Amino acid sequence: MALLKDTEREQLRQLVKACLLEISKLKIELKKSQNETTVSSETESIRIKVVQEEFNNHLIKKDEEIAQLQDIIQNKEDEIAELEKIKVNFEAIISRPKKDLTSFQSQIYLLLPYDEDTSENLYTKLKTIGFSELSNENFEHALRNLERKGYFISTPEGDRVLWKKIEK
Repeated sequence: MALLKDTEREQLRQLVKACLLEISKLKIELKKSQNETTVSSETESIRIKVVQEEFNNHLIKKDEEIAQLQDIIQNKEDEIAELEKIKVNFEAIISRPKKDLTSFQSQIYLLLPYDEDTSENLYTKLKTIGFSELSNENFEHALRNLERKGYFISTPEGDRVLWKKIEK
């Protein structure tokens, strides 16, 4: 192999220097690019976290709104149930009396439940419906008349009497 001339060696040396310089420049650009990518990905992750927080806050607000609306719905359902009870009581009060009962006896019969209960509890139920002027004595007299006509049955139980409405 022939020995290189000095000028060729010098040219080769300059070429190697130029290549090394170019490699150094490329390394610097690569590091800058990597730094920018890192900063960019950090910025992107921060942006994603901010968006997630906003979304979670929005979800919390919507959940609170839903809870409030469910409370409103429950209150309205309670009101409707109460109004249904009032409607049933009103219809019982204004309905025609049964043929062998007075209007008052018929109202008592229609308003009281079929459950077996004491006269005191039944009297309290009628008072809460609106029979504020009804005395306990008049109520018990009406119950005895309803029993005589076959609309109620009384059952002694110890020291108290239980009354049960009979379907007619």
